Amino acid sequence: MTTQGDTTATHIGPYRVIRELGAGGMGRVHLAASRSGRAVAVKVIRPELAADPDFRRRFKAEVDAARAVGGAFTAPVVDADPEGPRPWLATAYIPGPSLTDAIAAHGPMPEATLRVLGAGLAEALAAIHRAGLIHRDLKPSNILLTADGPRVIDFGISRVVDGTVLTAEGQIIGSPGFMSPEQSTGAELTSASDVFALGAVLAFAATGALPFGTGTPHALLYRATHGEPELAGVPQALLGIVAACLDKDPARRPTVTQLQGCLRPATTAGWLGAVQSQVTAARRSLHDEVRTPLLSRRRLLAGAVLGVAAAATGTALILRSRDGDTTAIPELSWTADLPQPGMSLLVMTPSTLLCGGETSGVCLDRATGKLLWKDLGGQNTGTTADNKRVYTVRTDGKVHAVDGRSGKEQWAASPAEAGAPELELANGSLLVTRSDGRLQGIDASSGEVRWQTPDMGGPMVVGTTRAGHLIVWGRASKSSTTAILNGYTVIASDTGDRLWSKDLVALYPPSESEVLYAIDGDMRLLALKPADGETLWSEPTSLPPTNNVILGWQGSLNLLQGTLFCYPGAGAVGATGGLLTAFDPKTGKTLWSVRTAARGNRGYDRSGDTVCYLDKVLHAVDARTGARRWTAGSGLGELQFLGAIRGLFLLAGKKGLYGFDAETGQQIWHHPVSGGSGSWSAFPTDDQVFASWSGKLFCFSVSRRHSASPTASRSSTPYSVSRSRNERG
Repeated sequence: MTTQGDTTATHIGPYRVIRELGAGGMGRVHLAASRSGRAVAVKVIRPELAADPDFRRRFKAEVDAARAVGGAFTAPVVDADPEGPRPWLATAYIPGPSLTDAIAAHGPMPEATLRVLGAGLAEALAAIHRAGLIHRDLKPSNILLTADGPRVIDFGISRVVDGTVLTAEGQIIGSPGFMSPEQSTGAELTSASDVFALGAVLAFAATGALPFGTGTPHALLYRATHGEPELAGVPQALLGIVAACLDKDPARRPTVTQLQGCLRPATTAGWLGAVQSQVTAARRSLHDEVRTPLLSRRRLLAGAVLGVAAAATGTALILRSRDGDTTAIPELSWTADLPQPGMSLLVMTPSTLLCGGETSGVCLDRATGKLLWKDLGGQNTGTTADNKRVYTVRTDGKVHAVDGRSGKEQWAASPAEAGAPELELANGSLLVTRSDGRLQGIDASSGEVRWQTPDMGGPMVVGTTRAGHLIVWGRASKSSTTAILNGYTVIASDTGDRLWSKDLVALYPPSESEVLYAIDGDMRLLALKPADGETLWSEPTSLPPTNNVILGWQGSLNLLQGTLFCYPGAGAVGATGGLLTAFDPKTGKTLWSVRTAARGNRGYDRSGDTVCYLDKVLHAVDARTGARRWTAGSGLGELQFLGAIRGLFLLAGKKGLYGFDAETGQQIWHHPVSGGSGSWSAFPTDDQVFASWSGKLFCFSVSRRHSASPTASRSSTPYSVSRSRNERG
């Protein structure tokens, strides 16, 4: 897997790195996303700590305990690799301002808001303490604010640093000004230490000032141990509670259970007041940051579902335009309002459309747009579907399966020993989940766990062979000084047994080929036997070495209309441009290569003899030679590439959806946008485009254009859709 501690790494374990969030005594924290689009905060441990065997032992024990922490007001641990070259820990990412930022922007909180804050923090601490942990570093920057309450992050980990190089260097583990007297003096800690910190947090939120003032760490530690807190400005009704939390004697402090009762708010509705605007902005920003790879994953899910259905019925479901198709014009067939404005199209099956927000979902009939069922309970943390069922991971840590058309629950299961699993693959008969470095194979009809793999170091299912075996991306078996390698393993879908493994840069299983294509550490293109991984041929390429150019290679290979393309992602920090290369899939010979200036993953597709890729504008090249043919889209602002359908390249921008003729590059269609905001999510098929935008779902029918004029232009109703079919994560 990509180098764990490299600040330019494109992936940490199975998670695509988006940006760095910060750094601390234990290591660096990155915003990252899973292939299903779930945002996570990944903490990568410092090298000197990773080299300490005692630290590793304590870190693994703490991770195991932290996985058991539940509750509505914590950011749960979703994954970890405590035994990797650079250990890491992934928790759910909470889009929202920290308490520090909220107070800085809007000032002290009123009593009603403080009650919601305090009750939520007390409940979070109760969940942490039930798991046998002590937070030890509860402070405003470790508290994030959301519409339904606070969330506590970074719980139960700081204890593992005791006795390591950090404490040997004299560093303080904790935050002076919020640390209890017993923590400051090195006495034995109990859960009452966190209650002291909670009192200090509430005093800060109520007054906008630190209860023990400012100054050097040693001065703050002394005041917390021997001085009295400054509580002027704390609402009178809460003054006694806050003062009791800050008692020097741990035995006299209230318990978190008592605090939950004392602080219980009358309502949580609108509790954030003006801070809500920060929460909304954070959620919108997060959606945009994870949008590109999320859309790519959704397309893969839809393709897998359609492929399974086609195999079962004997009907080939083609998702791309055929050679010789004339240019088509999309026309609006139906629209549907989604129950919540933040919902978008997640998964398309042969008969249904699954839409969802952060924690809720709805399912609609694909033919008519009619609502089939909805789940607005706010309990879902992950969702996928096949043509029979919808699978969700809920806050109870279980996988729930419901009928795809009725929404009736069929079963609930806990495939993981601890913590909530990630959903990896669903194909109608098998559901694959991931938890604690292992994959679980679940019978899709009953919820029974068929098999579980050994610890694979954060595996991720990236595809299947034509025989249905799973291709898993995980930790490389050995490190390389000349290349960044990933460990690919093919496992039997019926037993979970390992069939073969190889360390590679990339591995790709085309559905229409008898071989697998791969790139090795020397950047040679390989053709492999799916059954045993034997190399059939190996051909040198001009692709840049992985340790010289910052590109994302996982998912970069794609077989389109008889040509194998390689388009690595250029979204990593430090990337300056992209590269699109075409190969002969029979011999591996390089046909052509073009450089792109794209930062990020802009997408590409093929229609007949034309290949288009999106840079700052749309570029077309000859599919056989790579010779430039035309450019289009100048003046339309930032665009999103949707793909090719019946001789038309579809894109979207802030002002709507655009269609460009594949032969001439002329814009022949525009679907304008008005009265909404947000990003697009869309699934183009052979003759339809399903899309969501700003709380609406649309179905466009795409028929052949009979007009001979290449300059014909048409507009439809004032809404638009957008989604990249070939963006790379």
